[in-house]
Amino acid sequence: PTRPTSTLWCQSNTMLSASSDPYYVAKDEVVSAIKKVQGMHEDWKRLLNSENTARSQRFQELHAELSGELRQLDMDLQDISATISMVEGNRGAFQMDDAEIASRKRFVSDTRKTVREIQDNVTSRQTISKLESDKRQVLQASGSSNRSRDERQGRIAKDNQDFLDRQKQTQMQIISQQDEDLSELSASAQRLGNTAQIINTELKEQQKMLEELDEDIDKETEKLNFVMKRMGRLLKTSDNKQLCLIIGLSLLMAFLIFLVINT
Repeated sequence: PTRPTSTLWCQSNTMLSASSDPYYVAKDEVVSAIKKVQGMHEDWKRLLNSENTARSQRFQELHAELSGELRQLDMDLQDISATISMVEGNRGAFQMDDAEIASRKRFVSDTRKTVREIQDNVTSRQTISKLESDKRQVLQASGSSNRSRDERQGRIAKDNQDFLDRQKQTQMQIISQQDEDLSELSASAQRLGNTAQIINTELKEQQKMLEELDEDIDKETEKLNFVMKRMGRLLKTSDNKQLCLIIGLSLLMAFLIFLVINT
């Protein structure tokens, strides 16, 4: 059931004025509700730790009542926060200083923290695990047929999981082998690329050497043509000294061409 606090605060959203401030009434109700919830929470923890929650009717009733009280407290705090925000947005209509507003905000914050701590404990993983464990114990005690069925389902689930694990392992091995093959293929391609780059560099160097050799041969050919022209003119004379000079220059030219070709 909804406490009067929520109804009071819902009405105050439209009726609150400088002469009407239900905050302290609502605060007293919230404080009283917090004390009640804290006492219920202590009983709830004792039953949770000492009894099988699936069999304990008292625990189940207390759990439901505690959850409802926590939800109601959360709604009450939301109503108080909304009214505080309304007062802040219309300061001219309310005689309330900053210290009072800060005090009310602090009350809401502290109370909400207390409520959240209890909620977190009620809905914690440890609590859920205990509740589920108690349920399993009740189910296991319901009869040997149920136990056999659970065992059979457990074996089936285990077999299915083992099959899935084997399939997963096989897929992982296949993927690993494919990765290794791709790595080897990538390395081979890289080696081929490096080899092609080296061959290309050598071809360029040899091409450059051939071009330089052609240039040298052209230069020497020009020189040889020049010498041959001079020799042709000299051959027309009968001077023995000039003939000897021509022969010596010819030999020298042949020697130079030999050196150029072999170096």
